[in-house]
Amino acid sequence: MKVLLFSDLHLSDRAPSSCTDSYGDDLLDLLGETVAVAEQYQVDAVVWAGDIFHSKVPARNSHRLVQKVLGIGKAYQRPWHIVPGNHDLQHDVLDSVWETQPLGVLFRAGAKPLIGRSREFPQLYGVPWQQTWDNATVTRALDDYRSGGNNTGEFPLVVTHAPLYPPGLELPYENFPADLWAKAMIGMSLPAGCFYGHVHEYHGVWDCGGVRFCNNGALSRGSLHEHNLTRRVLVTIWDSRDCSFTEVPLLKVKPADQVFRLREKQVVTDSVGKLDEFLSSIGSAKFSVLSVEAVIAHVRALGVGKDVEAKIAELLDLASHVSL
Repeated sequence: MKVLLFSDLHLSDRAPSSCTDSYGDDLLDLLGETVAVAEQYQVDAVVWAGDIFHSKVPARNSHRLVQKVLGIGKAYQRPWHIVPGNHDLQHDVLDSVWETQPLGVLFRAGAKPLIGRSREFPQLYGVPWQQTWDNATVTRALDDYRSGGNNTGEFPLVVTHAPLYPPGLELPYENFPADLWAKAMIGMSLPAGCFYGHVHEYHGVWDCGGVRFCNNGALSRGSLHEHNLTRRVLVTIWDSRDCSFTEVPLLKVKPADQVFRLREKQVVTDSVGKLDEFLSSIGSAKFSVLSVEAVIAHVRALGVGKDVEAKIAELLDLASHVSL
């Protein structure tokens, strides 16, 4: 069995403030290219590993955008699965997918939720974004996986949207240890693979605790970070015969200077640097250019509660999509 895998599309009608106006259409072009990749490699199924739409506010996802995504999904002409990510859920509640979120429209129109074991392909198992990432939660999410059900004689694969990192690269504010994840997966008669989204940086293929992990970075490049200026944009082919992950670079990827407003960003950075110098001279606190992720991490550290975190994240999302 072959599966086409990728994650973190973060589709939006409006380009992020750091990106050029064509960003949204360019991203849809990349998504459309995956249809040709699925045909070229003759995959049996396609799995998107979460964060399909960037905004959780239904009104910020137009009918045009949802219909374009549906058209691409149907063009695969093979089973199309999606594992929900944190941007696909309101307040991290899974039921919200079907109640308020655009991902629910995709599910009702033919995309298949990969939550637990796939009915069509017993080799595939999905773990969506969780409200909390602790050992009990992960163990419970993988209960049905450990109980078996894959009698194909091929390697199984867990696809998830989770804060996983190779040992030594973990983030202090958001991370579930890979060794504990691997321990929660143990129970099958064969070794297994785990493909994960949520982390936008490239991790490649790595092993831990008898599990082969893979993350090849996000399909999207909406945030102006150093890794997005240089990394390749890839999709992945997984083969159940040997539990292998194969990188497939996309051809329609634009260079960074056509994706980001680099000149405008440099002006802002220079201005902040001058402001820092002035404030230092008068003994005031120093400011810096912060990413949305860093601000959210700081809010979480304050322990203000899930509802407040969600509202702040929503406001930051709206701010990040205001054009320069």
